[in-house]
Amino acid sequence: MNENEFQFVMDCDVESLVAFLQEDYDMPISEAFEKVYSSKAFEKLKDRNTGLYLQSPAYIYEFLREEMN
Repeated sequence: MNENEFQFVMDCDVESLVAFLQEDYDMPISEAFEKVYSSKAFEKLKDRNTGLYLQSPAYIYEFLREEMN
């Protein structure tokens, strides 16, 4: 996977995570983006070595939810 493809996958995952947060927590979009980008889950997501980016957004979201609780 080249850098452009990796970035596309990351962007799609972030978009999904933000949508999940908005739906589950009735969170404004700006707050949802802040939560995602400041999370440990996002740090793992952007690290290719973890392979987390290869998982479904729902699977990644579970990491984010655990971190928030």
